[in-house]
Amino acid sequence: MSNEVVVHKNRTNVISVDLGIDVSGDTITSEIRSEPNVESTLIATWVVGFENGGTDGMLVLTLDDAITALITHTTGYMDIKRITGSEPVPVFDRPLEVVFREAVTE
Repeated sequence: MSNEVVVHKNRTNVISVDLGIDVSGDTITSEIRSEPNVESTLIATWVVGFENGGTDGMLVLTLDDAITALITHTTGYMDIKRITGSEPVPVFDRPLEVVFREAVTE
């Protein structure tokens, strides 16, 4: 799989995303679902923040260990939705594949 996102179960996961444009006035959301469509089972919702206020396009996506500990799936799909003005616009041309990995150390 290319461009897969790895989420470690029982760990807090933080990933940085560089959109390369000013998104400081936008609302950004991201979910992981069991299939690449909005009707499928919701697995987890990323907490989305701006690294530097969003003017540089840098996002920080976080999943807390309390959330990842509850995940039973081994794979999923995610995308990022950007609402600019009142318009929802895609960030990627297709959903990203997500792989959930078990932790080894207790």
